[in-house]
Amino acid sequence: MPRGWLLVLCAVLLLWRPLDFAMELPLTLPSLGMRGIAGGAELLLHGAVAVLAVAAVRALAGALPNGPTLAAAALVASAGASIQSLFWSALPTQVVPGSELPLAAFSTVHALAWLLYLKRSRRVRAIRDA
Repeated sequence: MPRGWLLVLCAVLLLWRPLDFAMELPLTLPSLGMRGIAGGAELLLHGAVAVLAVAAVRALAGALPNGPTLAAAALVASAGASIQSLFWSALPTQVVPGSELPLAAFSTVHALAWLLYLKRSRRVRAIRDA
């Protein structure tokens, strides 16, 4: 079972994208026909990122050697999906106009901080080298 900052990372991965997708899905399904293929593809992409995040948490919780790699991929994919949904979305958004750039910067810095943690942490290194 993860402890310390690794537990916080697991919570972030388990809550950030999956909950975002869970809130996005019921809002977009009724109007998906009007949004076309782009809306469906975007929704599928966001679902895939949520699945990747959950897989990373399961791998980290099980102390599997591929856990840190999956977590890094989930962080990059989550940041990418956040930036994509802020600037180039076919789906409805609830973002205040003008706040896109600060939110994108926060998402990027947040992911970079966790990637730095994954690279430097002794606990993560022990999982990766196991």
